[in-house]
Amino acid sequence: MHIEFSATVPAESEITVQLLTRENRHRTAVPVPVAEFSGAANSLLLLHAEKRLYVGLGDSAKVTGDTVRRAGGTAAKFLQAKGRTRAAFELGDWAPQAQAAVEGAVLGTYRFDTFQPPKADDPPRSRLETLTFVAADVDGILVAGERGRLMAEATNFARQIGNQPGNRFFPETLAATAQTLADESGGVLTVEILDEAALQHNGFGGLLAVGGGSEHPPRLVVLWYCGGEIGEAPLAFVGKAITFDSGGLSIKPALGMEEMVWDKCGGMAVLGAMHGIAALKPRRNVVGVIASAENMTGPGAYRPGDIVTVYDGRQIEINNTDAEGRVVLADALGYARKDCGASAIVDLATLTGACVVALGDWAAGLWTTDDALKEKLLAAAERSGDRLWPMPLYPEYSEQIKSDVALIKNSSGRPGGACTAAAFLRTFVEDTPWAHLDIAGPSAITKDRADLARGATGFGVRALLEMVTSAD
Repeated sequence: MHIEFSATVPAESEITVQLLTRENRHRTAVPVPVAEFSGAANSLLLLHAEKRLYVGLGDSAKVTGDTVRRAGGTAAKFLQAKGRTRAAFELGDWAPQAQAAVEGAVLGTYRFDTFQPPKADDPPRSRLETLTFVAADVDGILVAGERGRLMAEATNFARQIGNQPGNRFFPETLAATAQTLADESGGVLTVEILDEAALQHNGFGGLLAVGGGSEHPPRLVVLWYCGGEIGEAPLAFVGKAITFDSGGLSIKPALGMEEMVWDKCGGMAVLGAMHGIAALKPRRNVVGVIASAENMTGPGAYRPGDIVTVYDGRQIEINNTDAEGRVVLADALGYARKDCGASAIVDLATLTGACVVALGDWAAGLWTTDDALKEKLLAAAERSGDRLWPMPLYPEYSEQIKSDVALIKNSSGRPGGACTAAAFLRTFVEDTPWAHLDIAGPSAITKDRADLARGATGFGVRALLEMVTSAD
């Protein structure tokens, strides 16, 4: 999509969008009865003759950047469905929220239709090709708007890969995608890929165990961005990318198993963040570490009762092969700490159903060992709309995962399941400042929303980008 910024609505624009709160919904070129347009958040009124679309923001006192972002997405998604190709957004009072408005519009127009051929009796599908954001101070919105465009495009990049089906996307496909991303960055990103032989040679027992039942071997993908001082310890983003999760021998129920194509969304958030970092070029060093495997039930599948030696040499007991995400992350976290020398680590994973029960689809859980890192992430979450909610790391959760036959076990049952999973991961970061984001709830949606299409949401990409660029 082409994004433009202007002081006036272009003559070729097919329709003009105006954002209105309940209190200022009377500020329309044509009087609109309250019964027709309440101004409630994401409400819409299209005036065909006037070529105007009014979008509600709700109560003025409650409007945030996320409100504007969702309104922008709602409007763009609606216009695209109506076959519009060129539209203008009059930002007016909301010019300070230009970044959010652009993000919402770009996110709202994404849809995953790679495998949907048009039907013979349907009109050709149109795309919203050009959006113009209109404000009196064009220079004032240009930088923010461009930032929003880059962040949203990075998010959509993660969504597109996250939506790929399990029979088309494997650990080796992910590695090839990362290689292409690095190649196309013109040297801004460099990549290292550890294949099955390298994982064997270097002792990545967690990845090898989880991927042992698949004919598609696991990969560890490492993407480097060096924008800071030479020798500066990097910030590490670590992602779980299970390209399909059957549950292994502790097999999942059939109902809903098709949604396990989204079990790679933590890794895709890291990949999307590195895509955005290459474009935004923050002044710091960042490394993205993605642990990818396919969890299947083949002859080499790992078993409940197995003892697995992970990358840093510690042994873990496997008592549930469907708690595989933490097993591959044990390798990746150990690698980020030992080999990358990370100054801090943030991991993202679709890790537990327990976190979905606790927080639903609207927020991710946040566990951390470092107050400064916590505050940075919460501030980034507020700006990005990727909501995070702090969760506890009480010592009792670590007691729950102690093993009788190894250091720890990979599952301790249902009570406190999201917190015991976090306690498991904490083991492998030692004293490195660390945060864990359990994104199982908001990483994907199964039905269209007003502002987003069904599928992977790219949750976490913008929060990471806000965090890494906030010091600039």
